[in-house]
Amino acid sequence: MALLLRYQTAEQNRRYTETWELAQLGLGLLVATCLFFGTQRRVLPLVLCGLMLVVVAFSHFTITPELALRGRGTDFPPGSASTDLLHRVYVLGQLYGWLEGFKLALGGVLAGYLFVFRVRRPRRQTDIVESRHHSHV
Repeated sequence: MALLLRYQTAEQNRRYTETWELAQLGLGLLVATCLFFGTQRRVLPLVLCGLMLVVVAFSHFTITPELALRGRGTDFPPGSASTDLLHRVYVLGQLYGWLEGFKLALGGVLAGYLFVFRVRRPRRQTDIVESRHHSHV
């Protein structure tokens, strides 16, 4: 029974990972659109968002299907999976984790640029008459 529950959990993880990546692609396109129309078309935010979208697309279309396929081969041990297959799944999982960390770092740099480190230009001030001498009016 534990083996079947472990398999069901792995399948749910695979489905959630694929769904989350599709959501990230949609949200990334939405953010890219907002950045394109909302930040005076500055290059750095668009490049960072584009890199994040490339990482998500690479993960979704290459790593996740391979990890799901190889992971299904290791779901029913002992004896069903060779050590070579287990090592391949481990390496793919590590690569996926590193890409997620890289994407998170890019998102942190993007958020820092947009909200914290962005140099604000002083607003154009109108001439305000603060003198008590109003003879020029």
